[in-house]
Amino acid sequence: MKRPFLPLLAVALLLTSAAGCGDDDEAMRLPPGGALTADADRLVRQLMEIDFKDRTTTEPVTVTCSVRSFGAAPEGASDVGQLTTIWAKTVCGAPGPDGLLSLSMVPVKITLGAQPAVFIPQDGATNADDLEKLFPDLGVDVAGEWPEFPEMRAEAEARASGR
Repeated sequence: MKRPFLPLLAVALLLTSAAGCGDDDEAMRLPPGGALTADADRLVRQLMEIDFKDRTTTEPVTVTCSVRSFGAAPEGASDVGQLTTIWAKTVCGAPGPDGLLSLSMVPVKITLGAQPAVFIPQDGATNADDLEKLFPDLGVDVAGEWPEFPEMRAEAEARASGR
């Protein structure tokens, strides 16, 4: 599913270089704990909190996300302003009518540039094809159980409760 972000155009132009859109660039693995990874996580979290809210509710609720960026392009970029594509695992949630946080765990590909977009694999029979098309082989399993999911869930819950 492709989701355009016209309202984020100004932000994206400030955060990206004029280098282009990034699909033809070589992907690089983002190591956990690095400065570039932390900056990519913050950018993905901001975009996903907007996207998740747009996709799931019209209510004035606060959406929270936990993000683990694992890849980016172009290879060799040294700051987030040079990135054209980010691949990440996300856990996002919003409180339901009962007050409980409803969470969604989904890998995403975000392209930055003139019209930023979030790409999310389809559920069902086309999921494997979408995963293959959207995610480069960076040694990260996005199809199975994520070992970091419990930590990501706890982060999203803590952010939602204001802790």
